[in-house]
Amino acid sequence: MKTRLAFAVPCALALLLGGHGAAAENFALGAKAGTTGLGLEGTFRMSEAFNLRGGFYAFDYSTDIEENGIQYDGDLELSNLGLFADWHPFTGAFRVSVGGVQSGNAFGGSADGELDVGDNTYLAQLQADVDWDGFAPYLGIGWGNAVGSAGWSFSFDLGVMFTGEPTVSLTGTVDDPLLQAEFEDDLAREEEALRGELEDAKYYPVINLGVAYRF
Repeated sequence: MKTRLAFAVPCALALLLGGHGAAAENFALGAKAGTTGLGLEGTFRMSEAFNLRGGFYAFDYSTDIEENGIQYDGDLELSNLGLFADWHPFTGAFRVSVGGVQSGNAFGGSADGELDVGDNTYLAQLQADVDWDGFAPYLGIGWGNAVGSAGWSFSFDLGVMFTGEPTVSLTGTVDDPLLQAEFEDDLAREEEALRGELEDAKYYPVINLGVAYRF
């Protein structure tokens, strides 16, 4: 439901502006692909040098992540709803962008077999959940002005989302019930180590390519 509503925002704006010639000339609808996912966004001209841009970007894919000597097989789910102000200092294609992203990015993965957990080795099964859910300020630069001229245009974004440190949860079971108490202690140490490994993940790189059409 959230995905459908987020995609509906730029579409509804395009239909609304489509009936007003002057307003439509200041609006462009586009598509983006990159590290934030696949998305749809709308751009509205505020002045000759400033644009307001909003969009929703999402994508899910399977990936393997190795942390602290353990390989987790899982899925990375991208979900980002953003609003940005684009400043074109030379009233051309180059722009500086600031804004915010409501991020729901998350990774869920599992590992099993003979695993080094904490200070010991176990036959065990682990489940790792990493969540960047929350508001992330954005700063970046880019190339392209979707409302600069009528028709098609292309764009490139390079920036960073300041997501903060992710929430990390590690759960698991051990094959030998007699080792469960010791395993729980080691699992807590492993979770803390995983949290430390992901400390730098509070900066999320944004690299996007896009195409847009001005009505």
